[in-house]
Amino acid sequence: MVDVFIIGGGPAGAAAARLLASWGWSVLIAHRPAGQRPSLAESLPPSTRKVLGFIGLLDAVEAAGFHPNFGNIARWAGHPRATTTDAAGFHVLRAQFDGVLRRAAAASGARIVDAVVRRVHAGDPCRVDYVARDGHVATEWARYVLDCSGRAGIVARRGWRRREPGYSTIAVAAEWESATWAQNEKAHTIVESYHDGWAWSVPLSPTRRQFTVMIDTVKRRERRDHILRPFDKLRVVDAISALNVVYSRELAKTSELSARLVDASQTSEPWACDASLYDAVRAADEGVLLVGDAASFIEPLSSAGVKKALTSAWRAAVVTNTCLSKPSMAGPALDFFAGREREIYTECRRRAAKFFREAAAAHDNPFWSARADCVTAGSDSDSTSIVTHEDLARDPSVRAAFDDLRHAPSVRLRPAARVRFEPAATIEGREVVMRDALVLPGLDAPLRFVAGVDLPALVALARECGDMSSLIAAYRSQFGAIPVQELLTGLSLLVAHRALINESNVSLGFSQVLLKADTTSAESSS
Repeated sequence: MVDVFIIGGGPAGAAAARLLASWGWSVLIAHRPAGQRPSLAESLPPSTRKVLGFIGLLDAVEAAGFHPNFGNIARWAGHPRATTTDAAGFHVLRAQFDGVLRRAAAASGARIVDAVVRRVHAGDPCRVDYVARDGHVATEWARYVLDCSGRAGIVARRGWRRREPGYSTIAVAAEWESATWAQNEKAHTIVESYHDGWAWSVPLSPTRRQFTVMIDTVKRRERRDHILRPFDKLRVVDAISALNVVYSRELAKTSELSARLVDASQTSEPWACDASLYDAVRAADEGVLLVGDAASFIEPLSSAGVKKALTSAWRAAVVTNTCLSKPSMAGPALDFFAGREREIYTECRRRAAKFFREAAAAHDNPFWSARADCVTAGSDSDSTSIVTHEDLARDPSVRAAFDDLRHAPSVRLRPAARVRFEPAATIEGREVVMRDALVLPGLDAPLRFVAGVDLPALVALARECGDMSSLIAAYRSQFGAIPVQELLTGLSLLVAHRALINESNVSLGFSQVLLKADTTSAESSS
């Protein structure tokens, strides 16, 4: 019996395996190599570096020499926009990137077998039936199973998964070569929306790029037959020819991308893969966790899929470590994991809604209106305890509190007499622990953090600090140089929900409050 059986050796599986093995647990990964199947290119933003560093994989990824990512060039909803970063992200072929992570997992002590899992019987322990490449049928017992099998969803597809019913998407990709790509674009992803789809191009070297079109699979019968089920209807050669027709037709609808292909040569046949959205009714139960894309798949538009998978793997590793080392915490830890997976999926949908609404306004086509309507409806109906800067812009009471605190001539805050706390699960180090969180009206769960700020700590410090400059200085002395803007965000939420009472009187302007807070913090740190 092993402590942890992991299904799939992609980013989620390899990252979780590396962490758990390095923490002393026995880990077995069942992974079946893709063979000759083409590999999609991924654009990893610079923020992925922080996640990779945190879970101990940045050095390995940097040593692999992937093509750098310095930003995006887009023409979205008819408007040009560009983002350039000082720090580099990575442009990667998934097959190569995943291999780097698996080797790191093996170096940390995880064992990898070339096998396909056929069935998982949840329980205590779990039973996993799998078939090795040589045809040998084997059974392994594990205390916990992590389904990291992505869209295949070895466990997830058996009653856990729910597909987005409003629309579906398929990606069609091929690789191109050119010695004449623009010098200032050789490390940038290019993204473009058009009338009834969108496309993007990821550079893999100074001369090699992958171009992908994202198209509808519901409205167009000929695409469904030729792309999703080619072997039912056509001979293989005819299926490839049909896919080429669709791919060329879609690229011709673009302006930015097609202009860059004038002097380029297509070096591979196009291939297709499903890119439709889904999530899970629950991401953890009975000793099984759904991790990364096995739990949910977000819009590729965000370029956050790999980063999401890595953070999901980190949480899964921490939760599994907690369950193994402190069985009494298994229930709260698994609930915490399931809740966070649901919240992250909801937040990613909300972020996509903005871009879909823009495209729907510019392109009068059901492709965009279906996505805008569906994602917006889902965002509005799903409750979440995540509070972001976007929430502040939407919530009039929080926005008003923010403006009051920002412009008040002085700011004095005290905790409300009936402020309530309840224990809530949170991560500290390698474990899930129970800590006090605030109970606020309108939220479905106690809230601990907003904008990276510890809300119970702010309330506690408000009992000791009379004015806001002292409160900010005390918080930064205890937790580090948190940006004042983020602290003001947390304070605004507390004031709006009456956890803190504003008793301001004339003393200092807001700019003086910030200056005094920075000065006091600097003096205390020295």
